[in-house]
Amino acid sequence: MSATRDDEVDAGPEMVRPRATEPLLSVRNLTVEFDTEDGAVKAVTDLSYDLNAGETLAIMGESGSGKSVSVQALMGLLPTPPARVVAGQVHLDGQDLLKMPERRKREVRGAEIAMIFQDPLTSLNPVFKVGWQLGEMVRLHEGVSRRAARDRAVQLMEQVGIPNPKQRANQFPHQFSGGMRQRAMIAMALALSPKVLVADEPTTALDVTVQAQIMELLGQIQEATDMAMILITHDLGVVASVADRVLVMYGGRCVETAAAEEFYANPGHPYSQGLMASVPRLLSDIDRLIPIDGQPPSLINLPAGCAFHPRCIHANDNSCVSERPELIERFASDGRGRQVACHRFGEL
Repeated sequence: MSATRDDEVDAGPEMVRPRATEPLLSVRNLTVEFDTEDGAVKAVTDLSYDLNAGETLAIMGESGSGKSVSVQALMGLLPTPPARVVAGQVHLDGQDLLKMPERRKREVRGAEIAMIFQDPLTSLNPVFKVGWQLGEMVRLHEGVSRRAARDRAVQLMEQVGIPNPKQRANQFPHQFSGGMRQRAMIAMALALSPKVLVADEPTTALDVTVQAQIMELLGQIQEATDMAMILITHDLGVVASVADRVLVMYGGRCVETAAAEEFYANPGHPYSQGLMASVPRLLSDIDRLIPIDGQPPSLINLPAGCAFHPRCIHANDNSCVSERPELIERFASDGRGRQVACHRFGEL
């Protein structure tokens, strides 16, 4: 074995470099279930990750893989019942979000961690003017006057690129285009300068030009404020342009996490490889995209062994079928390791 450097830890065949500073957001072993008549839906199981200030973590996976549930759980937004946080810890700047009382959670949401929801049309109240809704958060958290809150709303709308902000502040959500509604949601999320921004499919149903504008806007704000961001998306193109790290979920579990550049250069999990193979490429001579055969697993009755093995072209009849793979970590160039939950990791 080669000699290790002073800032590395020798861990047998695996080498992990310790982090220099504590992460801004630390999620450990988060497990969320939903009680239903058919049984417990294991929406998220044993999910762990870290997020640093100024960093963007992209969480990817098929619909129903647990992406949105995981972030709603850490923000305390899941209806209880039927949802239950069975286990886990979520620390934001040293505070345990799961254990704090509801009153404290309301103070933290918006001020320290905020969320851009997937559908801005249904997230904005249709009977209140947009400016009033933007100012409401400022009034509740900072106790300013209505006039000051309205001025702040106009300033936020101008900041996110909404034209004629004074006029638009007096309009209702249905008078905004899809892109403008999304910008209004971003303005609302950024109203109190949160440390962490969760963007749940922020470019869904938007045309390509507006998508690029929205992601550019988020990038500019992030660079100016050192805000950390969790980006939930299906769009591999968006992830490639903005993410520092990638976390792939399947069947409610993390199956791979890596630096974005390493993930795109060499995805390690067969599911990740399938996602990459389904992306169209201009310079490719392949006539048809390569789909992932089969259907996502039931989160009530997950298959034994690896949850992906019924759809995996590399699965064997032994460990893949009978033993659930743990995340295997290898040293990576970003110093945080690369993790892949696959019995055949390193062979494929």
